[in-house]
Amino acid sequence: MKTPRSAWITYTVLRLLFFAVPFALIYLLGLSLRFSPMLSAVVAAVLAALISVSLSLLLLSKPRETASASIYDWRNRDRTADDIAEDDAIAAAEAGGPTSADAHSGEPADPASRAAATSGTAESTGAEAAAAAQTTSDVPAPERARAQGPEGS
Repeated sequence: MKTPRSAWITYTVLRLLFFAVPFALIYLLGLSLRFSPMLSAVVAAVLAALISVSLSLLLLSKPRETASASIYDWRNRDRTADDIAEDDAIAAAEAGGPTSADAHSGEPADPASRAAATSGTAESTGAEAAAAAQTTSDVPAPERARAQGPEGS
């Protein structure tokens, strides 16, 4: 096995052959003994699976170890800063939390804090601040409308 790819190809092809050859032989034997095709297929599949697992455990230890080592090497390869940031973003999206980029940027992670932080900037207007306050406030809607006056409606 020269490369991890050839180890995977060898291991996969041999596993398929260890299943397909016994399956075909047992299926044909079942048909020659005048069993129904469905019964022959089920019996052949079960016996071929048992034979395949046995042969694989006995004869394919080196290709399996090489394939396993290639998985380990691939999983623990040198990762760039971009890879790490991407993995953090994916993990945060799956968890529903802020990414490490949000935590390090100095910006608040949640929308309510962002709205409060940007409401004091020169670019934001009173209407934007009112809209941000309306979406993030715990005040019931009728009281919010009265407090904002005519521009909030």
